[in-house]
Amino acid sequence: MGESYSSNNHFRATSLFEVQVNFKIPILEGQIDTNVLDRWLNLLGGYFSVHNFFDREKNTFTLVKVFPHVKEWWENHCEQRDEEESS
Repeated sequence: MGESYSSNNHFRATSLFEVQVNFKIPILEGQIDTNVLDRWLNLLGGYFSVHNFFDREKNTFTLVKVFPHVKEWWENHCEQRDEEESS
């Protein structure tokens, strides 16, 4: 005798279905081209809408994907902001 198949088993099987979405987010090299920046920001927006990141995680991920001089500027900006808030 085989195992009987019920609609409850079917529901459990389909509820485990997961879709993997792959995004290739290029490193932003600081181009002064609004079209390049808009496309890059749209890729990030799509990535963040699929993955449930906290704002801090979004910032960290974004920093990994920008050219080093942009990263340095952002870190300096954050340090200055923190100093202003603490005084």
